Amino acid sequence: MRMRTVDLNCVQPLLAWRHGAVRVASVLAALVVSGVAVAQPSAGGSAPFAPPTAIEQLREASASASKPEFVRHLEDGPGFKASLVAYRVGGRRLHALVTTPESVTPRQGFPVLVALHGYHPNPPRYGYGQDGQDRRPGDYYRSVPGAYARAGFMVVMPDYRGHSNSDGAVFTQHPLAPAYYAEDVVGLLHGLSALPGADTTQVFVWGHSMGGEIALRAVLAWPEVKAASLWSTSGGDAWEQAHHYDRLNAPLQQDSTSRPKAGLDRLRSALAAFGLQDRQEAREPLLHLHLLKTPLILHHALEDTSTDPRWSARLARDLYLRGLTYEFHSYPGSDHFFQEPQRTDAVARDIAFFKAHQGTRSNAVPKITAPTSTQDTK
Repeated sequence: MRMRTVDLNCVQPLLAWRHGAVRVASVLAALVVSGVAVAQPSAGGSAPFAPPTAIEQLREASASASKPEFVRHLEDGPGFKASLVAYRVGGRRLHALVTTPESVTPRQGFPVLVALHGYHPNPPRYGYGQDGQDRRPGDYYRSVPGAYARAGFMVVMPDYRGHSNSDGAVFTQHPLAPAYYAEDVVGLLHGLSALPGADTTQVFVWGHSMGGEIALRAVLAWPEVKAASLWSTSGGDAWEQAHHYDRLNAPLQQDSTSRPKAGLDRLRSALAAFGLQDRQEAREPLLHLHLLKTPLILHHALEDTSTDPRWSARLARDLYLRGLTYEFHSYPGSDHFFQEPQRTDAVARDIAFFKAHQGTRSNAVPKITAPTSTQDTK
């Protein structure tokens, strides 16, 4: 049988971080049977300590982050120059792709978009192309830097700990991985002023899938972010996500306590290992929306099975009831990363939303009473 290789970013829509080993193994097996050679995912391991147990602690954790430093040039793309930077959070050396528009640098610098990728089933291979070369952010997210660079944004895409050649592999397969990754992102936000040509008074965040959850955690902890976009977000309720993927992995006509739930069991064990089985609510971002100062724009395909579109709808509902500024856009189909022209439409809506909130922070004084009428956008 003739084998060919594939960038695992390409199968990302089939996976989500709480799927667990059963889901990952089934997809990899299917790829091998079809003649696709893939690298096996890392086994991960037990994280040596708990992630920050409250949103407030995320900001405190960033105080120890170092400023990003230039490492080397990367392959440029259409309309932008690319480079790799390194920074430290909690002693771990992490990396991020930085793309800078080729246009003349504005007097105040380029607005900055911190772009957060979704789950990768084989984190050490994140950012590698089908040719085996380092081509951050990888084939799956190839369009992201260029799409926003053309609109004049400097785009910064962190690896997260344990991804590509960033330290911290032990955290990557942990059920609480997004909480750890959020610490990396807030540390990066803390040091953006060290990037030449960056206007750190105009910082925005974009997150896809798991990156949407990480983005929500990050903006709760770093309210200086002007606006954020969440694409196909994985939500924020860890228990609900674990149960969703348990059922997605092994659809059941009949369920009972006698049927194992791998995702729920892994999450329960992880919390118990840190003595946090009764304190998971302390980290759930959906329970901390009273801290939100950043306007959000949400996008989700109506038939997406990788992440449930009801998770975005629930977030939109809660934002509405709190009187917080948001937009929510739904798209036909099931594509986790949106088919064209929907992807182009989503980028255009993001850019318009970001520009509308430059120099403002619409949620500076959150309302606490429900509005008297309903609407899809606010």
